[in-house]
Amino acid sequence: MSRERIKYLSRLKSAACLAVVILHTLSMEISVSADKSTARLMFSIMAMTLWAVPCFIMSTGALLLDESREIGLKKLFSKLILRMALALVIFTFLFKCFDALLIDKSFEFGEVLSFTGKSLIYNYSWEHMWYLYLMIALYLMMPAYKAAIKAMDNKTLYYILVMMFVMLCILPTVNTLIVDENGQSVQFRLVIYISKVFPLFLFAGYAIEKEKIRVPLYISIPAVVLSLAAMPMLSSYSFNEGNMALYSVLKEYHFPATAICAAALFALFKYFDKADLKLADKFFAQVEKCSFGIYLLHMVLLKLIFFVWKFDPFNHGGLITVFLTALAVFIVTFIIVRLLRFIPFVNKVI
Repeated sequence: MSRERIKYLSRLKSAACLAVVILHTLSMEISVSADKSTARLMFSIMAMTLWAVPCFIMSTGALLLDESREIGLKKLFSKLILRMALALVIFTFLFKCFDALLIDKSFEFGEVLSFTGKSLIYNYSWEHMWYLYLMIALYLMMPAYKAAIKAMDNKTLYYILVMMFVMLCILPTVNTLIVDENGQSVQFRLVIYISKVFPLFLFAGYAIEKEKIRVPLYISIPAVVLSLAAMPMLSSYSFNEGNMALYSVLKEYHFPATAICAAALFALFKYFDKADLKLADKFFAQVEKCSFGIYLLHMVLLKLIFFVWKFDPFNHGGLITVFLTALAVFIVTFIIVRLLRFIPFVNKVI
């Protein structure tokens, strides 16, 4: 029996998809630019898009941690984990073929196979493939997370969320930023050794979706505005002052402003769930279905643009061209994935 689609999650995932494409476009621009001022500008804007991945994880938590949704081990391994594993193997191989043929211009099948095998263990593939390892890890832990949700009352859930935010967001940031008289980072040893910050996003998505936590507009809107405004200012400061500790922590998903922004955006989208966007919601529903494929394949177009065709958008119109490039990549990738999903087996992977 199919479940009714949650409109705000489709809208949020569509926005997150576009944000991820913009993030990676800006990252590519940084990698090809020799101008420090350009890199500073790109990074400042890129920091404002880091909420996208946490929002994807929160959407997963909102759906899979639902007490009414049963996920047995058979479904877990034969559907959720298998899909990620197949995508990991297939696209690690295909991306290496792409590099060998179009960038290295030296294709040896044995070398490609050898690289694929090593990459599956050590993650040598394209940078964005880390997300698949993350999802496999979260899926493997899902039975434990669901059992925990069923066992805890609201007060315990609030306690867990606060402790995870402190241990997984605040303390890692403090550990990076605070240094002693010798310039060494001060390491607070009180930490929770779980899969970094991402389980926090799972539980937060569940809590907001089930209204265990209600975030009114007078909190969510200022939280989004202030956190997004803080990112470029902190980024610019880190560049101007040569503060590499701040620069490094701004790129992390555990940075408190990024976590707060993601949670506030999630709550904001949920608040307007009942808004009737008609045709737009039909489009968002299709983007949601294609979101995993868009995530996997948009990097192919970006690699073509920046490294094969050697086109630098910033040198051909500045920041506007960079954003137009990201938008074009998003649209073209969506169309490609939409068509690919008509092919049997392929639609089971992407």
